[in-house]
Amino acid sequence: MLLGLEDKVVVVMGGTSGVGLKTAEMFLEEGAKVSVCGRNPERMAVAYQHLLNQNSSDKIYADTCDVTCEDQVNHFVNRTAENLGGIDILVNAAGKSIMGHFFDITNDQWDEQIRLKYFSVIYAVRAVYPYMLKRGGGRVININATLAKEPEPHMVATAATRAGLLNLSKTLAHELAPDNILVNSVSLGLIRTDQWERRRKRGAQGVEPEVYYSELAKKRKIPLGRVGEPEEVASVIVFLSSEKSSYVSGSTIEVAGGIGKAL
Repeated sequence: MLLGLEDKVVVVMGGTSGVGLKTAEMFLEEGAKVSVCGRNPERMAVAYQHLLNQNSSDKIYADTCDVTCEDQVNHFVNRTAENLGGIDILVNAAGKSIMGHFFDITNDQWDEQIRLKYFSVIYAVRAVYPYMLKRGGGRVININATLAKEPEPHMVATAATRAGLLNLSKTLAHELAPDNILVNSVSLGLIRTDQWERRRKRGAQGVEPEVYYSELAKKRKIPLGRVGEPEEVASVIVFLSSEKSSYVSGSTIEVAGGIGKAL
């Protein structure tokens, strides 16, 4: 299937690992130009080299950026446009969950989740908007989670901010439609990312990965019987960014193996 992504410029906020990095890889495979950012310089260097292994340097831009800092986001987006020739697609993939019930969560943790799940998207959309107008339109894909519709008490801060992002995404889809900018959400269930790998190594170091994830899928009662892989999320993101999804906006696609009961 021809997706029409050749030479499109894609910004992946939080593209140094997991779903973000796999998404960057898939866009490059489709002939797009890709810009990725992350807070950790060492991880950024590794991700950049990983992407360079099978792609030319003129197709990739990478830099450190704290997505919760507006000045850094503006700088990164402007440098992306200068280096790659504009911006067509924004993928907001930065994220980190906090586990804890309501009275366990500190003010600092609430602030962190609000800034990471909400303001990072606000800053990024503001920054790319003028460049998308020059292109005659664009795509914004916000990575969310099934928690947005089905909160869990032990993840109250993450669930609440995810719900806010879902609302914001729908509002943006309406407001940006006249500018031919399509906004959609991809909501994740349990995906085998670096974050889950860190949890596995902390809590079940002696358990083989396949055994750990198989048991996790059973415990969480995932209908498909397994945990998802980053490439399964990335393929949906790439589709939503393509010409084949030209009449899809304001939608939420769940990549969660059938988990959840919310309509």
